[in-house]
Amino acid sequence: MLQRIVRFCFAHGSHKPTGPIYAPSVQAKMIYINVYNDGEFERIPAYVGESLLSALRRFNVTNIPGDCEGGEQLDSMLENPIQTNSFGPSCGSCHILIQSPWIEKIRDPFYLEELVINRQEYPVAKHSRLACAIKLEKWMDEMEVSIPINENSENM
Repeated sequence: MLQRIVRFCFAHGSHKPTGPIYAPSVQAKMIYINVYNDGEFERIPAYVGESLLSALRRFNVTNIPGDCEGGEQLDSMLENPIQTNSFGPSCGSCHILIQSPWIEKIRDPFYLEELVINRQEYPVAKHSRLACAIKLEKWMDEMEVSIPINENSENM
């Protein structure tokens, strides 16, 4: 009896799609980041939801080693930004400068991110952030990022 009910429901049920089902396009999930690095300009594509460090590394942007991977290898592999209130960056080598007006819209740095930025040997500006702690969102399309040059930077 149960089998007959199940067959009837599947044959006459409203579970069938009423129209075509479309997957979200890649373009809907993509943004562009404008990177100023060593006197050069580069416009790189990035995906909404990934960390800025992941996007910069995927396109081999130099002068941003990101040695500690944001403090947690697993988070970098999963394309998530670090959770800097519990664990996080230790090296500060993914230091970037985010230009206005985007820096005003991004959340304030967590305690550990701010601690790592402030203990570095390079000069820190009010718009200094760590690329591993920035989760890209759709409103960040065309965001301008500068990579500061310092004596400790190594070309990748």
